[in-house]
Amino acid sequence: MNEKISEKKDNILEVKNLTKKFSLESGFFARKDRFVYALNNVSFEIERGKTYGLVGESGCGKSTVARLLVGMYKADSGKIIFKSSENKKSENEQGSSLIKYIFQDPARSLNPRMTVFSILTDGLKYEKKGIKKEELKKLAEEILEEVGLDKSDLERRPSEFSGGQRQRISIARGLLMQPQLLICDEVVSALDVSIQGQILNLLQEIRSKRNLSCLFIAHDLRVSCYFCDKIGVMYRGVLVEEGNAEDFYKTALHPYSKLLFAGAEGGKSSFKNECEVKSSLEALKCCPFAHRCPKKTEKCQKSLPEWTVLEDGHKVRCFCL
Repeated sequence: MNEKISEKKDNILEVKNLTKKFSLESGFFARKDRFVYALNNVSFEIERGKTYGLVGESGCGKSTVARLLVGMYKADSGKIIFKSSENKKSENEQGSSLIKYIFQDPARSLNPRMTVFSILTDGLKYEKKGIKKEELKKLAEEILEEVGLDKSDLERRPSEFSGGQRQRISIARGLLMQPQLLICDEVVSALDVSIQGQILNLLQEIRSKRNLSCLFIAHDLRVSCYFCDKIGVMYRGVLVEEGNAEDFYKTALHPYSKLLFAGAEGGKSSFKNECEVKSSLEALKCCPFAHRCPKKTEKCQKSLPEWTVLEDGHKVRCFCL
């Protein structure tokens, strides 16, 4: 049934049952049989021109998903199906030039020794060999103005800009390659609150103008609901809930989703056992949130809940609803 629904949608990206584990130790004498299980059969879809929000605390596996999509990591199992607007379907095509990544901290992702012009155009020179410098400069000037900077900024270096301006440069670098899918990994979390809204509004304008599809990764559920069309809540490498962003604050059912909303609003939750995300040192066979959930039962600690599908495509994994 789910496969038929998927085929009717105009999806630009389909992620199916991704798993990824990392060695717990490194070095020549390290044991090779101890792992951290970062992703556990993660599946989701992004419709063309839409934004999918992947939300959860640090250590939940959100950035691991993004880095698999651009080829920084290789999946242990599962499929990544990317379909460009030219109707070309590619299975497990990681690192496609049509998928671009905007990192969380522009101060670290921008080379301080390079000028803005070099930062923007070095990748394009390798992508389009033989392109003239005059053409590169024109493209760079146009993209800088699109993100709200001036073309005179091309010869300056990242240290001469504020945090918000550096993030605009990062966005410009991603856009210059004419991507169809933009991955925004915590793009506003390192910025002042007053600047966050400006960057989000800029991304909204760019998304609408270019008909871009986006994967928006964040820990703030309120920001994600404002920016995204659909929300996927992740905990310990497992998607535990998925629903429409517009009314997710009213329809969220999973205890972890409610905890995220309470934290975003600065309120107190009913959780007595507050702690950090617990690393998964073996493949999960129970509810990933059982160790923190006040509603847990014996069943939660022995079995991984299957998806319960509600109306409007809302899905949740929980035995305690």
